[in-house]
Amino acid sequence: MDVTLNGARMHYERSGAGFPVLFIHAGIADSRMWEPQAVALAERFDMIRPDLRGFGNSELPPVPYSGVDDMIALLDDLDVDRAHVVGCSMGGTLAIDLALEHPERVKRLVLVAAGISGSNLGTADAALFTDIEAAEKANDMAAVNKAEVRLWVDGPRRPEGSAPAAMRDLVLDMNGRSLNTDWSSAKSQQIDPPAINRLKDIAAPTLVIVGDQDLPHASANADVMVSKIHGAQRVEIRDAAHLPSLERPEEFNRVLLDFLTR
Repeated sequence: MDVTLNGARMHYERSGAGFPVLFIHAGIADSRMWEPQAVALAERFDMIRPDLRGFGNSELPPVPYSGVDDMIALLDDLDVDRAHVVGCSMGGTLAIDLALEHPERVKRLVLVAAGISGSNLGTADAALFTDIEAAEKANDMAAVNKAEVRLWVDGPRRPEGSAPAAMRDLVLDMNGRSLNTDWSSAKSQQIDPPAINRLKDIAAPTLVIVGDQDLPHASANADVMVSKIHGAQRVEIRDAAHLPSLERPEEFNRVLLDFLTR
């Protein structure tokens, strides 16, 4: 389904019935990364899965844009006053910002391998990005895609190809599409001040999920969230890297369902 929001087309998937859940995808993915949840939880929740700007089938707007404003505009268009919000990686960063800027719209918050706006913890993993940076310098987007899947999907401590082949192929397709986006044509606006010094202000009950084979800074970010967000719980999913919802869907769905229905 498509809707024009803030000057450009945004694509989203909607399925199931029940209390609304907004799923926000990772930067190496699009709305398709939540397909295992859409299938498993359809009888319990109204699941809303947008493609963020420049990802999947969503367009970049012709002017600077705000991911938070986009999510609020989408919920408004769908007549959803309040929702659980589940965000992964970059989508987790946006989920945090949404919970801070519009706390009345977020009932429960699930942060999966999430980043934190204003955090510099990722610089500690700079050495892991050598292959990606070399491919970017050579302007070889196919090599960038392969290197990003190697790092994020297989994980830095496992051999290449450790993640399921079907999952790797899906992420190669999702990530490959966004690598062809002209990101210079529209600038994403960040919240001010950023989230790193505001985590204590998050009011929604919060679950933090991280895979034990993810990059080290993902675990460090999770530690910060649990220490700063009142009452936040942490769950580590074994033998999973950056996308545990795809790699270990049965365990992820069990953890998610337990938290959302508690």
